[in-house]
Amino acid sequence: MNYRDLFGEILADHHESPRHWGAIPGCTHVEKGFNPLCGDRVSISLQVDRDSAGVERLSQCAFEGEGCSICMASASIMSEMIQGKTSAELDALIEAFRKKMQGEEFVQGLPAEDSGEDVTALYGVKRFPVRIKCALLPWTTLKKGLEACHAK
Repeated sequence: MNYRDLFGEILADHHESPRHWGAIPGCTHVEKGFNPLCGDRVSISLQVDRDSAGVERLSQCAFEGEGCSICMASASIMSEMIQGKTSAELDALIEAFRKKMQGEEFVQGLPAEDSGEDVTALYGVKRFPVRIKCALLPWTTLKKGLEACHAK
């Protein structure tokens, strides 16, 4: 099996069996994202807590939505990657993913293509510029949600 087949399998698996699907009752914040060009919609529920040292940490993230397989797989992969991360770690991860999807080859803070991490399957999407926004929508929605949590 070549990398393209493997990446397709990973994205299909996350699309067909999304991780962290649903809403978090009583969560800290819900942020909605929409791409009017293709119709993708995503709603991200966040539970952000402050630990004993006063550091904000994402204790839970879940999502719901409808859209293309790339958008839904990206939301699923993202939700797995971000559980338990601090606000600073999340900001760095979101920025690194954005840079990678916009064509930067060597981005610190993300797994290498041969790491076996599911997020690497999304790297191939950048070969199709029109689909990059599909992969980025959950991440930009997460960023907006975290900014809203910080503003509270």
